[in-house]
Amino acid sequence: MAPGKFNFASAADTFDQTGRFAELSAPLDALLRAGGDERLALVGRSGLNIYGCKPAPRPEANCFSSSTASSISGAAYLRARAAQEKLVEQASVDGLPESFASQIEQARHTLRSCLGLEESGAEIIFAPSGTDAQLLAVLLAQLIVGTPVTSVVVGADQTGSGTAYTAIARHFGTRTARGRSVWKGEAVAPGAREIEKIDVPFSDESGVFRPADEMDRCVWQAVGDAIAGGSKVILLAMNASKFGWRAPSDECLARISANWPGEVQIVLDACQMRIGRARLRRHLANDHIVLITGSKFFSGPPFSGGLLVPKRLSHRLAQAQRLPRGVFDYAERSDLPAAWPALSDGLAQAPNFGQWLRWEAALEEMRAYFALALSYRRKVLAGLAQALPRAIGRSGRLLSLPMPQGHCGESALDEEFASPTIFPFVIRSTHGFLEADAMSEIYRDLNRDISAELRCDATPDRSIFAARICHVGQPVKINLAGSATAALRIAIGSRNLCDAWQPGPNAAERAVNRIMDEVSSVLGKLELILKNREHAPSAMHRDPHRTLENSNGR
Repeated sequence: MAPGKFNFASAADTFDQTGRFAELSAPLDALLRAGGDERLALVGRSGLNIYGCKPAPRPEANCFSSSTASSISGAAYLRARAAQEKLVEQASVDGLPESFASQIEQARHTLRSCLGLEESGAEIIFAPSGTDAQLLAVLLAQLIVGTPVTSVVVGADQTGSGTAYTAIARHFGTRTARGRSVWKGEAVAPGAREIEKIDVPFSDESGVFRPADEMDRCVWQAVGDAIAGGSKVILLAMNASKFGWRAPSDECLARISANWPGEVQIVLDACQMRIGRARLRRHLANDHIVLITGSKFFSGPPFSGGLLVPKRLSHRLAQAQRLPRGVFDYAERSDLPAAWPALSDGLAQAPNFGQWLRWEAALEEMRAYFALALSYRRKVLAGLAQALPRAIGRSGRLLSLPMPQGHCGESALDEEFASPTIFPFVIRSTHGFLEADAMSEIYRDLNRDISAELRCDATPDRSIFAARICHVGQPVKINLAGSATAALRIAIGSRNLCDAWQPGPNAAERAVNRIMDEVSSVLGKLELILKNREHAPSAMHRDPHRTLENSNGR
């Protein structure tokens, strides 16, 4: 049978017996937004979800939105389609449950290979999103450290809003990925002992960003206070925040583990996946649970989450006889490793096709990225780290947010991620900076054709510019110099490097130039939007369904 011509209907009788064939044979676009929560729903007639993404390729967009979410690429879409067809064909022979479990284990194998974890002994838990993964991590960490427990949330002002709920084991939405309606903010395990929470934000009370050494002191104090109060601690450390910042330092994490052995479980939020593989292996070797996604730096479709559970902790969890209450609403059997039969067998066998296909798409992006030479990846990201802030700075209206002292990476562990890959900026106004609502409108106008709405010098050239689709990272609310505003983000993702690669000499330099040409288009359209606002601010588009990224985008 010719590639791409598999006849789904030929296996219909087999799948009717499981009650799942109709779902599996649905259009791929529909499956890619299935098996999640309400965040995957399309808004109105836009064809986009609340993060400005389509469940199909969007090649017309200049995409620098990987700090939030990205539309699926053409190559990843084809990979997901092939995986869907393969499962139908395999299940017609071996049955759906066995075939799906086989595909999930293959995905685990591929993910370990991409991340260089073949020898680590770490186990992988799949989840519909980074937020789901964080909730599962908190529930599992309780099995490890016991109760009572306090979650210390590092970078609380630069993580998804769902963390305010998941850190204390509460529902973060109104519907789980398994389709159960829940009350947002209600405990996932009613009657269980309450989890306390201490936030350690990157900004102090006056809005000033804390340098790394001050973040270390604040984290140390928070952990010490919780333990002095008779509590165990789940330390939700931050590898890369919405702005790409990291805290606490490696030294601080090591001191905490040494000073309070057995009383603290470190859970590293690496959902942005802007982390060197050597650093990833070190965290696992130090028994840190690591939260990951395929939908941030690696530009897979939203949402695909997961946990990396270190070898020693995995062995402990494999001996557990009962899952924490609440897991049943957020996971199914194949999400947990086969090495944990006592835990996984207690879960429903209900394949999440959407979650799996989103991961298949993300794995295609990872494969393509790691096929590029490390030297190329290093040079491109280092070159962009120099060129991008200069380009932003050439506008008199835009102000880059510099990374606070000590939050950057180091070459030995971080490899290419020693260079920043998220570039946040605010926009000046007459009286300080544009307010958050205005930044949200600008973000939306960047991501759509506004040529029919121009009020300023609507020449053909400007109309073409205005029609360009420029998808950037959603604005993040901050307080800057006493002004409540929000920062937009130009985020470099794996797909930018893959699309810009061409064989031949000076490949990295040519890639930097190509990516910067696309950045110039984004900044040029932004200047046009600002000029248009000055001429007719009341004419700018408003969409009540869209929100800033104080919503949860993982």
